[in-house]
Amino acid sequence: MTDDVLYGAIDCHVHTAPDLVERYQTDLALAREAIQAGMRGVVVKSHVLPTVGRVDQVNEALGATVLHGGVALNGTVGGLNPDAVETALELGARIVWLPTAWAANHASQARAAGRSRFVGQRVPGSDEEIRVARDGEVTEATQRVVNLVAEHDATLGTGHASPEEIDAVVEACDAAGVRCLVNHPCFRLVDLPLERQVALAERGAVMEYCAYAVESTPDHSVDRLARAVNRIGPERCLLATDYGQAENAAVSGLATFAREVQEAGVPREAVRTMLTETPARVLGL
Repeated sequence: MTDDVLYGAIDCHVHTAPDLVERYQTDLALAREAIQAGMRGVVVKSHVLPTVGRVDQVNEALGATVLHGGVALNGTVGGLNPDAVETALELGARIVWLPTAWAANHASQARAAGRSRFVGQRVPGSDEEIRVARDGEVTEATQRVVNLVAEHDATLGTGHASPEEIDAVVEACDAAGVRCLVNHPCFRLVDLPLERQVALAERGAVMEYCAYAVESTPDHSVDRLARAVNRIGPERCLLATDYGQAENAAVSGLATFAREVQEAGVPREAVRTMLTETPARVLGL
């Protein structure tokens, strides 16, 4: 049954099986639910493997282009590996995510908390973690990634980079004409202040507000999110779930999240923009 809230919606951030940890559902099950809900698309993300290619098989089986893929630049693909990036882009990747578990920002926080794994993936040591920027500028390796994304008219996600690194990445994307998606800016590992989000949006970046960040980050709330959206504007914000945990269904979760954002004071028209028009523009659809 079509859900009016989700009609034409796109979720740019969902995790599925197979993975190193238990996930709520497979690519195929997700695609079927998305189609039934009237959604336009879902971007499947993995911290360990490229998702481009496997989503094409599902789309072909269902006769609908509903799933989109990408690649996250963690250790399992060689980090900021231009060959991995170019291959994924040639195969149709919509988003290239900068390192998540292997980002220096994430890895250092994980080690400090005594964690050796993140969603099944090994947390790298200080000699392996990846910095995407230094002294206010992206590294040479990061710039190569930005250039490849630009050549293929794709989108760059900031992953789990630090606030300072995100500043540099957004600047590099702006200079290269690359669409930049600031992944879950209020998530506990990133946690960008509102004024910083505003400044990034003014330089062309889009804020990706995720349901999972709201429920897993201390002091984060739908009210905080609503204030940010009303300040930045829906053209520079989108709603996503980052769901797929064993207990979190993405499709129904996105509908619930959208309704909660509206109840928190974001106009329905703005919510619809963040579910449909903004993500479509971010993905180049």
